[in-house]
Amino acid sequence: MSESDNDSDLLVLHGRRYWKQGRWSRDKKINIRTTARHRQLGLPWLNWGGEIYIPEIEGDAYICSRLRRRNPPRRRARQAGAATAEITA
Repeated sequence: MSESDNDSDLLVLHGRRYWKQGRWSRDKKINIRTTARHRQLGLPWLNWGGEIYIPEIEGDAYICSRLRRRNPPRRRARQAGAATAEITA
């Protein structure tokens, strides 16, 4: 079992779960430098014993709020016949 497979990166404080920045970044598949940049932009974090920890729920909510879909689905054009049928009826 490797170190990343166990919970040595987990900190539980007052019933809230915090993950070390490196582990949290790997789990979200983002670079640790991206996480550091987002800490400056509003990502919640905790400095505990010289290590940076990211709260599980608040961190996930922050990242979800920042995500954007790369290729949004195209909007379908309305059928012209249905619109004119409503007007003439």
